[in-house]
Amino acid sequence: MKKYLIPIFLFLVFLSFSCAKVGMPQGGAYDRTPPKVKKEKPQNNSTMFKGNGFEVEFDEYIVLNNVQEELIISPPLKEKPNVKASLKKLEVSWSDTLLENTTYIFDFGTSIVDYREGNILNGFVYSFSSGETIDTNEYKGILVDAYTLKPIAKKYVMLYKSDSASIFHKEKPNYLTRSDSSGRFHFKNIAEGEYQIMALDDKNQNLIYDLPNEAIAFSLDRIKATTYNISKIDTTKTLNPTNDSIVNDNSKEDSSYFLDNNSKNILYFFEPKDTSIAINSTKIPSPINLNIVFSNPTTDSLRIIFSYPNIDINNKEEALVYFSKNKDTINIWSLKNRMDSIKVRITDIGLDENIEQIYNENKKTSKQDTFSFLSPLRELAYYNLLSIETPYPCLDTTQKLFAIINNKNDSIYDTITFSFLSPFSLQYNEKLKGNNTYQVRVDEGQIKDVLRRVNDKLSFSFEVSSAENYGNFFITIKDSLNKKENYILILEDNDKKEVERKFCKKEEKISFLNLKQGTYFLRLIVDKNNNGKWDYGQYDKGILPERVLIYDKAISIRENWDIEEIWQIE
Repeated sequence: MKKYLIPIFLFLVFLSFSCAKVGMPQGGAYDRTPPKVKKEKPQNNSTMFKGNGFEVEFDEYIVLNNVQEELIISPPLKEKPNVKASLKKLEVSWSDTLLENTTYIFDFGTSIVDYREGNILNGFVYSFSSGETIDTNEYKGILVDAYTLKPIAKKYVMLYKSDSASIFHKEKPNYLTRSDSSGRFHFKNIAEGEYQIMALDDKNQNLIYDLPNEAIAFSLDRIKATTYNISKIDTTKTLNPTNDSIVNDNSKEDSSYFLDNNSKNILYFFEPKDTSIAINSTKIPSPINLNIVFSNPTTDSLRIIFSYPNIDINNKEEALVYFSKNKDTINIWSLKNRMDSIKVRITDIGLDENIEQIYNENKKTSKQDTFSFLSPLRELAYYNLLSIETPYPCLDTTQKLFAIINNKNDSIYDTITFSFLSPFSLQYNEKLKGNNTYQVRVDEGQIKDVLRRVNDKLSFSFEVSSAENYGNFFITIKDSLNKKENYILILEDNDKKEVERKFCKKEEKISFLNLKQGTYFLRLIVDKNNNGKWDYGQYDKGILPERVLIYDKAISIRENWDIEEIWQIE
């Protein structure tokens, strides 16, 4: 019997291997098709709907992905519905009583997914009406950042039938949708009529504008729902709000967007700023320096009063006070008194705070009797004067500082004198010849700082550029829309960082001189209140964000080359 068992065993192994081999997939096209609807119960777009749920059957097994976040129901139900996937079936039920004669839209976003391959059924919508007719009107638009004009994705956009100015604060919307990755939004199956419109970053997910840090967009005019003449617009670029033309924003998005050419269906999204002034931090970096950082820019009402030590910051012989560019940071340098401990009262609009602090001395630095200049430059523009920066105020202005400049090209040695441009800066007051390399040497002990320390020896080389290394850009603004407005014109580099800003008026020729070779962009702010900065909107006061425009082409600067343009705003 045993002699038959081994052959039979080998035969069974071979047979199972052969069967397994036959059943294995041999390749073929990868399924990239999302699930398709086979049957709906009741039928999509049904009228006289009286039930409390619906079912949708697909041609393949499905799963739900983040459905509570993705599902948008318009008008919103009071309670979230129960949504589940069962094999090939989507089942939705709710306990709310439906409004009479109302069209309901269930937009599932990207929540319905093919179980096997993970293919997403994008934007599946199921609609029905509790009345005799389905509403068929629509409204389309785009949501963009009010300053950058970049699309804003995944934010609620809401429509309200009410004309109450405070409705956003009190009630949920009549219709609701969400902007997609290109900022576009689309209300479908809405009733004919006019609406208030708002976009909201709904922090607490209650569909009401009730938190001070919720970003918002709104229109001062009611919008009209109707059927549009649709034309295709490329949303891989950003809308220029002057004329709904397109500004290239180097976006990689591959999508299209439909927008009515005859209307301004653009919402400008902004985050209301907390303008209250608070103290973020105070520190004493050295026994003569107090640094104060505020949460927002300070005002002309700022008062800083020392009760200890006795320092009058308004007396230039006792203290030096330096504000940061936007006035949210202050450095106070005491010229006569050490600040080993301080008692200070700081007041501004809405701010009244007493500060007590002790200086934690760094024993290593406290023993030093010399200081080093800050990192010297390696390149000097031909139009600038040579300066050397110090880390602490240096007040010995009676003593001349001598240095040696070596012009390597001509091998000429000169003894020159630096003067104090400020307590923190020494300057040589004559322009150096361009297209040359120089060497500077400052001997040790030439000047003293307020801590009675003397400078270390300094030696460095640098190059001076020439006018031929730069290009110039000139532009004139011609604006038929804004008659008497002031403008802030901002030149940005290829990384969209600000290079220079100008304050100007219409028909004025603006010059941007001595620009390095590269690509630049122009941003224009219509400065309605003429305060020299961009202001966001205020919904409760009916104030929209100040308008921002982007020049519709890049500016390519070349060395030793001038470019002149006209910006026509229509």
